[in-house]
Amino acid sequence: MKCPYCKTGYQYESAAFEESAVFGDVVENGDAFSIFYGECPECNKFIVMLELQEMTNSGIGTTSQLLFPKVTNRTVEPEVPDDYRRDFIEAASIVTLSPKASAALSRRLLQHILREHFKIKHKSLAQEIDDFLKLKDVPSYLSGAVDAVRNIGNFAAHPLKDTSTGSVVDVEPGESDWLLDVLDSLFDYAFVQPKRLAEKRDALNLKLQAIGKPPMK
Repeated sequence: MKCPYCKTGYQYESAAFEESAVFGDVVENGDAFSIFYGECPECNKFIVMLELQEMTNSGIGTTSQLLFPKVTNRTVEPEVPDDYRRDFIEAASIVTLSPKASAALSRRLLQHILREHFKIKHKSLAQEIDDFLKLKDVPSYLSGAVDAVRNIGNFAAHPLKDTSTGSVVDVEPGESDWLLDVLDSLFDYAFVQPKRLAEKRDALNLKLQAIGKPPMK
């Protein structure tokens, strides 16, 4: 595996870590769980790993999972405002540990963007999505993705998702990852592309001004 800090590859071995006295081996239904902590041999930063030994038909299988630090492979473009960025990274960082909590954060962030950036506010997220879909110039790929949030989330069966978006309730398979994908597309439409196009227009206007031509509107 690679160190989550320095990204240097190294072979994880539980024997090289100090086993926690608090979280020792826990055996349940023939499976053994252990938590180990130690330092990356390259950058010496603190790492916590979960090791699971499971009984299988072919014998004992061992898998390991990184518990700390929390990391995510998803990135947020610099054009996205900091408050949206922080919530997105938090939702992405726990998507494997708690899909329910991640989905709750993403739904709340989606509603926050619709209310603050697009000035759409209703009693429920479903109503706000309806108004978003009525906006002009929203590309079809994005309107379809945002509309699918209701279908995947099954708001009819889970009204708390609709009226209390931050509630931690059951999620369907893939729902938490889908919500992150939708937010990523929404970021691109609402923040990234408008700012980059404006910067290109300003640069072109400077060139036009230098040669005595009128600027682009």
